[in-house]
Amino acid sequence: MYELLRPVMKAWYAREIAAGRSSPKPLDSPTVVAKQPDADKVLLIGNGPLHGWGVLTHQLSITGHLAYGTQAETGRPCTVHYIGDEAMTIASTRAWIGDHDLTQYDAVVTVLGMNDAVRLTPLKKWDEHYRALLEFLTEQTTPGTPMVVVGLQPVRSVIPFNKPLGNVAAFHGGRMNKILEDIAADFSALTYFRLPEPVMDPRMPLGSSSMYRSWAADIAAYLLPALDMARSLHSVPREPLAREQHAWSGTETLIHQAEDGGSAELQRLAALAMNTFSVDLAGVSLIDGDRVWFAVNTAVLPKSAPAELVYCNTVVQQQAPLLVEDAQRDPRFRGNAFIDITGMDFYAGHPLTSTEGETIGTFCLFNSSPKAAETISMDALKMLAVQAETELRRYENPPPTPAPTPTNRPAQH
Repeated sequence: MYELLRPVMKAWYAREIAAGRSSPKPLDSPTVVAKQPDADKVLLIGNGPLHGWGVLTHQLSITGHLAYGTQAETGRPCTVHYIGDEAMTIASTRAWIGDHDLTQYDAVVTVLGMNDAVRLTPLKKWDEHYRALLEFLTEQTTPGTPMVVVGLQPVRSVIPFNKPLGNVAAFHGGRMNKILEDIAADFSALTYFRLPEPVMDPRMPLGSSSMYRSWAADIAAYLLPALDMARSLHSVPREPLAREQHAWSGTETLIHQAEDGGSAELQRLAALAMNTFSVDLAGVSLIDGDRVWFAVNTAVLPKSAPAELVYCNTVVQQQAPLLVEDAQRDPRFRGNAFIDITGMDFYAGHPLTSTEGETIGTFCLFNSSPKAAETISMDALKMLAVQAETELRRYENPPPTPAPTPTNRPAQH
């Protein structure tokens, strides 16, 4: 039955997400930083409730409310950092964490599974991937770091899923929660509980600050004893979270601009590309270490994603254009967890370089249905990429002016 229903449920999820693309979501920094020194540090990993649907800043999502609520209860400053996105599934969570330094944190909280429940992720895969994730977190954090695993909220409490097919997802989600209970029993430093059904604000059906405040309080009730324990075991002063460093000098400015849609020129070029090539989406990506950042169209695209899972990484690695007619028929991308959930099976991308000739990203096209290669002029795509490249280079920091070289001149009399 599940095998027959899975394609239907995946298509339904894709339709609901596409219908909500214009809905508010946070695009600012996913870190709420305590201003005082020696702060407790908490890492949030997840999707669904953590994504922050309905609010425009992480200050008003669970991330912000957990930081402020925890500080109010303990009297100690608290910094909370969030890793994740609605496009993250249990299968791709490890890739989303990437090379992030997990030894910085006093506790880790995971809130995963809503999209896996709706899309009917096989229960065996759910068990395998979640156990592997917790084993990874145990290995990469400081020994004894407590973890709080949060089970799924009732699926039909999410307004877009409160429909007949939601009954199927709700039943599947209940089975996933039972598996989490069994997993939790096998990890000594782990606490498990389920998110209660939210009290919705009828004016904000996708989510609200008050709803996230309530859920943050639920999480804090289980988190506070863990933080107190971590504080007693590790009494050394806590350093601030490491500041994110970017390899290319223009990346940070462009990431900040993307919070408001991106530079006007990049927006113009993306809109022109969508019209010219009749595709669902066009973007400009910036590859930075183990992550790709999107500089435009972040209302639809994630703000960032794991480099290993995106088409753009292949363009940068081969330093040449790439066209994928249908990812489901391409062995390089078939089964890719990120492409699977975003549904963008067609891709065409052209590399973008810095003034020094380093490949820093791509100008790219996405479409939810396959397209034949002959329908895309790669020469026309290159022309747009050159214009995008010119815009990107405007954001490069000028090289430092070299100090004057001393010269041996004869003494003046």
